[in-house]
Amino acid sequence: MTDNHQYETPAEGSLNWDEPLNRNFERIDTDVEVRDTDASRGNYVAKTGAKFLATDTGNVYIGDGGSWTQLGTIGAGGGSTVEGDGITSLLLQGFVVALGRNNSAPRSVDPATTSTPIQDALDIVAAAGGGEVRLPTGVVEETGPIRPYEETQILGLGVELSKVSITDRSADGILFDRESGTSRVKLDGFALNVPAGNQPTGVAVHHTNRDTQDLLVGRLLFWGWNNSVYRVDENVGPFQCRHEQLTIYECDAGDQDGLFEFRSYYGPANWFGTIAAYPSATVSGQNTTVFFSRGGTQTVDFLTMGGSAGVAVEQTWDGLVHFGNVHWEPTTNPTNPPAIVRLLGHGTAVIGTVKHVTGVADYVYELGYDSYNGRGPDRKILGPYIELGAEADITTNYVNLAHPVDPAAPSLYQGSPDDVDVTHSEGATGGFRALGTAGTGF
Repeated sequence: MTDNHQYETPAEGSLNWDEPLNRNFERIDTDVEVRDTDASRGNYVAKTGAKFLATDTGNVYIGDGGSWTQLGTIGAGGGSTVEGDGITSLLLQGFVVALGRNNSAPRSVDPATTSTPIQDALDIVAAAGGGEVRLPTGVVEETGPIRPYEETQILGLGVELSKVSITDRSADGILFDRESGTSRVKLDGFALNVPAGNQPTGVAVHHTNRDTQDLLVGRLLFWGWNNSVYRVDENVGPFQCRHEQLTIYECDAGDQDGLFEFRSYYGPANWFGTIAAYPSATVSGQNTTVFFSRGGTQTVDFLTMGGSAGVAVEQTWDGLVHFGNVHWEPTTNPTNPPAIVRLLGHGTAVIGTVKHVTGVADYVYELGYDSYNGRGPDRKILGPYIELGAEADITTNYVNLAHPVDPAAPSLYQGSPDDVDVTHSEGATGGFRALGTAGTGF
């Protein structure tokens, strides 16, 4: 029927002539933009991929299945705002847009003509002194890995609208490995997925080879990774990296150290706002440790989890960790973990609260010996335990003191001494104190 949209024409003599026409009508709702005043936008259904142009304000919106999301504004008199009608048009058509700092105009990459559209766009902006790569609506397929340069950004329109699919299952998603290191990179507003399957995959975000500095991550969603989703290799130290909101669905890291792995023995402070993890055990058949840290300083404001989340936090060697709130709500654990929070070795740890809704664990906290450095636990502050659901169960006790604590570097528990089991046999040191009775020593 048309050259550009490939609408269907009923076959001559067909008795079901209405079926292709109905399919055409369904497509029209997303192929043809709706034009009306901004105030009238609520009169139209925000189907996924539907487009709306406000005739009075010039605002451009796209539907996500439930609401309209503003993409930009078309300026009056043929001009445009920073977003620009040209950029918006390219994104709506499915192009990846490269905004090079020293380029006079946007450049587009057609995903239909290359297997590496995002990397191609990164190459363009890197050659222009840095800049932004804008992701369109829908799924962009990329062989992988995507290797950012310094002073570059990858920006989507939201995790439900812009989705990157890594087609080589063995490849990493975002790989920081450049010889000079990578600094001042921003990632925001997209989902990073791999095709469905039960085979191992690469790592979603991987720091290796050299240090990453001043990384800013806004909102990302990860799906389908049968590996860690965030890994820092040994001898690599991310510097001052900030992460606002990371969401993980259907990822299986059961045979890895954790969904988040800080394997390095060193590294300065990094910050995470909210981590929401809902892993699966369908590939490994094992619980998934959510956050593992061997070195550096990691601060997480909110760690919430469900699915096959086993141990929420595992700290070893001299890693320094500070978690404001741990929310544990697993639903599909193959086995019960020995503790929700395991703190081994001499690195400082502060846990604000542990909230428990579903799932079964032997203990809430375990303080134990670390075979990495041959040290017992010290300098731990354990916040209160809050049981919120009838399906939550701790089978043994709240705290397992599995190794004595050095009294020169004591650890504190904000609860009763009756909550503590001493399972080691090396004698009391008084290095662990339960504050529920004015600091009873163990």
